[in-house]
Amino acid sequence: MSGAWDWDCTAYGPEGREFGAMCFLAADLGKRVCTSQDACREAMGAERRRVYQRINELAAHGNPDMADLAEVFTDPGQILGGEE
Repeated sequence: MSGAWDWDCTAYGPEGREFGAMCFLAADLGKRVCTSQDACREAMGAERRRVYQRINELAAHGNPDMADLAEVFTDPGQILGGEE
C-alpha cells in the first residue's frame, strides 16, 4: 500500500504494520475499513469514547475490574493508542 492508503492506524501505530494490523475496525489483517487517515482518527475517537463510557457504566454498577480500569483510564484519549 502506498499513497493515499499509506498511514498507520491510530490504535496500532507503526508497530502494527509488521503484523499486518492495518485497521482496528477491519475483521482481517492487511485490510482497511477507514478510507483516509482522518476517517481513521474519527472512527478511533468514537471507539475510545464508547469504550470509556462502557468502562464507567460498568464501574458505576459495581464491577470491581471496571472500577480499577476507570481509575487508570481517566480520559478516553488514553485508550487504544490515543493521544495521551
